[in-house]
Amino acid sequence: MIRASQLTVLVSVAVLVSGVSAWLRNSVTVKPQDEAVPILQHVAIAFNDVNRIELQRADERLLFERTDGIWWQTQPFACRMDTSSMVALVERVQGLLLLGDVSGEVSKEAIGLGQGAHSLSLATTTNKITIHLGRLMLGGRAYASVDDGVPVVVSQSLHRLAVETDHRYWRDIRLFPDMAVDIQRIERRIDNDTLVIDQSSGKWMIREPVSARVHEAALVEWIGRLASLKLGSFVVDEPEDLALFSLLSPRASIAVTNSAGDTRMLLIGGRVSAGSQDRYVKLNDTPMVFRMRWDALSQLFPSTEIIAAPTGSGVSLFDVKRIRIAIKNGETILRRELEAWVDETRGDRVVDQAEVRQLLEWLLESHPTSVAIGPYPRELQVATITFEGYDRMPMDTVRIAVQDDGNWILDNGEHVLRLHPAEAGKVLAHFSTD
Repeated sequence: MIRASQLTVLVSVAVLVSGVSAWLRNSVTVKPQDEAVPILQHVAIAFNDVNRIELQRADERLLFERTDGIWWQTQPFACRMDTSSMVALVERVQGLLLLGDVSGEVSKEAIGLGQGAHSLSLATTTNKITIHLGRLMLGGRAYASVDDGVPVVVSQSLHRLAVETDHRYWRDIRLFPDMAVDIQRIERRIDNDTLVIDQSSGKWMIREPVSARVHEAALVEWIGRLASLKLGSFVVDEPEDLALFSLLSPRASIAVTNSAGDTRMLLIGGRVSAGSQDRYVKLNDTPMVFRMRWDALSQLFPSTEIIAAPTGSGVSLFDVKRIRIAIKNGETILRRELEAWVDETRGDRVVDQAEVRQLLEWLLESHPTSVAIGPYPRELQVATITFEGYDRMPMDTVRIAVQDDGNWILDNGEHVLRLHPAEAGKVLAHFSTD
């Protein structure tokens, strides 16, 4: 049973709603346009030159600015935006259709254009326009006004995009958007395991944990993965406590530095949940926390052994004039003479060219069965091979050791041990001085 007091309240509400509706119907008259036209067709602003967008949604103010062709959110914090999304927003403003005029006694508050109304401003270096976005109507229409002009009726397209769409979808979700063309240094860390590579010397080199050449194919693949990686779903902006995501002391990180010295670092935090390998992540220069799948993240952390060059030496075959082979107590010196190799230690006798090619292929081209980072076992060394250029200056020396199981180790002082099967080193027997 409805009590008398409750019935009175219901009747009062019904009367109030009916009165407001009648007031709006009597006060707001929409005069349709004979033909829908762009509302800004006569506004003097060059849309292609827009370099600043300000969006006011209730108590939220967002500011976007274009610098050197790149759109950035600058308020409430800085982050890079997706260019196509920002262009789409400008085009949506440019194409906003005027559907009718509003006449009669109308309160701007009643149609959502009063104090605190949503608004979108576009600015160039010389001009600025502001569109105030009011209440939605039936039939795909909505109230709006341009600058301080009178209310009009427009299509809902701009309202849907500017007011109702989550602006986080406009952000650039690429992790390292400029990486493919401007990368100078990469540093990846997992606990105390650090790998650093850079091209400060003009070519890519491993700097930590050893100083060594890089495997070009593996490096290109790694850079490609980094350049194409996209951030996962957004979790929260500007969290009060990063410790909740294990991002105050992250277990892993990967940092990229460009030619200007700017560094962007991805921090890898804790697991999203006990039953998931997905991780919380954060970029060092933004206050946003993301969620990323582990199978995507794990591809970004190759071991040093994978990035290290697999060949015994990085010397080019075409730059080699002499090969000095020291085995046991003797030495053999081979010299290139046009297309032939001669043995200087045996009166410039022409040697078997196929045997020299096999030796060079083993040292300069063959890939090992495995690679290890560590000190070279000098006690197991059986030979050294030094390559000299046409100026008779040494270019590189490969140290050769053999393990108890007969497998071979090649190292040219980089502390990158390339392990080869026993049969690979048989070519050395051709150059024994015994």
